[in-house]
Amino acid sequence: MRKLISATAVTLVMVAAGPSLAQQSAAIANPANAYREVKDDNVMVPSLKRTVGQLDDMDVMGPDGTKVGEVEEVLMDASGQPVAVVVDVEHGVGIGDKEVIVGLDQLRDDGRSLTTALSNAQLGTLPIWDD
Repeated sequence: MRKLISATAVTLVMVAAGPSLAQQSAAIANPANAYREVKDDNVMVPSLKRTVGQLDDMDVMGPDGTKVGEVEEVLMDASGQPVAVVVDVEHGVGIGDKEVIVGLDQLRDDGRSLTTALSNAQLGTLPIWDD
């Protein structure tokens, strides 16, 4: 019953947050417990053309170019494919200090850091990673 309520709550938040968040990967609509941390630093994350080890602690920049956080973990789905990262969101972003799950399709590699078009408000609505 709790999983049904959680899944419903995530869906409602995504619908209310607007089209850009609603376009986020279907993987993010799954409860956070559907993911596992990728333990092998040598695993390649094809969409970002970097290994898990290279992504660890990489800065994540918001749409205005300010740092919103950094990568703490790379997450895989049940099939073992990397699908998301855990971003430790900076306290100064205005949503509190927490770790949120960001789908890989919401990130771009600019060569020095990862960037996202998600606003601070949208980051605040993402599922929380609680390992």
